[in-house]
Amino acid sequence: MNFFILRRGQKLGPYPDGAIEEMSASGELKAGDLVCYEGEQNWQPVSRFLEHRQQRAEAGGAEAGGAQADVADVASAPVPSKTTFLRRSVEEMDEATLTDAEREVIAGGRFLVFEHCWSLLISFKHTTKPILMRAGEDSFGQAFRHSLISCCFGWWGIPGPVWVISTIRHNARGGRDATLETLTRQVGHARAAAACAQHQTSAPPSGSMRALGLMMTGLSLALWLSIGWLVWAVAQGHIGEPARGPGTAEFELADRRVTEAQEGNMLGGTLKDIELAYSFAQTFGDAYLAEARARPEAAVAGTNAPVFTTFCEVHQDRVIFLVRVPGLQKASAAIRRQLADRAWNATSVALTKQRAGFTGLRVALGVRSAGKYDQVLAGRYVRDFEINNTGLKIRSEGPRSKAKLYPFFVPLEQLESLKD
Repeated sequence: MNFFILRRGQKLGPYPDGAIEEMSASGELKAGDLVCYEGEQNWQPVSRFLEHRQQRAEAGGAEAGGAQADVADVASAPVPSKTTFLRRSVEEMDEATLTDAEREVIAGGRFLVFEHCWSLLISFKHTTKPILMRAGEDSFGQAFRHSLISCCFGWWGIPGPVWVISTIRHNARGGRDATLETLTRQVGHARAAAACAQHQTSAPPSGSMRALGLMMTGLSLALWLSIGWLVWAVAQGHIGEPARGPGTAEFELADRRVTEAQEGNMLGGTLKDIELAYSFAQTFGDAYLAEARARPEAAVAGTNAPVFTTFCEVHQDRVIFLVRVPGLQKASAAIRRQLADRAWNATSVALTKQRAGFTGLRVALGVRSAGKYDQVLAGRYVRDFEINNTGLKIRSEGPRSKAKLYPFFVPLEQLESLKD
């Protein structure tokens, strides 16, 4: 006669009757296993099953009918109350014997556990108490609720992002089935296992649960990308104001004049500064128009007499140009870079025309849109400007690039004091 094993709600077998001793000796049988002969509903712990089997073996010399009667008598002998119900099928049990939880599980219900996490500086993971999902009920609401908590509050600690992904994945799969362990705490392992054995098959995950998995996966990916962008933006200097230093106040004063001036104004502290600003604006305007006609996508400020607000400040050993280009923020990175190169070329041409350039003169150029700085270029004045000899030494891009201009605005006497 073959027998079956019930282990954590799963029915294993059948196994030949003679294998029970060998399986017990080798440790294949576990302490919580229940055993039953094929065709019967009399589930018993392993020790009691072996005891009854031994009794059958000792009664083996009797007639078949008498032996069967003896076995039936032994099987129906009183046992501890914890396993009394195992000798009968669920259909034969009195309704008063079953708890509400057992009835729900037999009808197809499940106890599910969900997870969420939240963070301060350190992340904390929380597992819910077992939640009863009756037969036919969808766990979407619970899964969505706890996944949303993780998405909103779980990222901001260590190891928050890892736990957010794991909890969302856990919940999107419908949570963890804790039916057997929950019933075991309420009615004992034997009764819990028997109820799980009679458990009707649950419905497959609904479309809403599958949609939740896709939605939460997409949201997690978006958050990861956002964090990556934030790290990149900080590293590239696109977030926050640069640290203040010598020359900051002087730069801010000049920059305020550029931002508040009307389009097309030439600004400077002296007549020489204004003449240089005007010469630079003319040269840069001509170069811009040529570029805009050749490449329409470069026409960020239009193609009819573009107006640039320019500023110039000349010191003994250096000169600074600031230019505000309308519509610059609309251009691609490649176009903005090319326009900055045209403006850099215009600085040398303007200095040569005004006979203000000399070997070793330091030149700085700030190119900005109406809202922020886009590029800063710095280097040395070159009279014979060539492609491979432009004098450009430094190029900085992004809003924080304006910090490269601060040192150029430091007055000469202050530089001397700093050296001392």
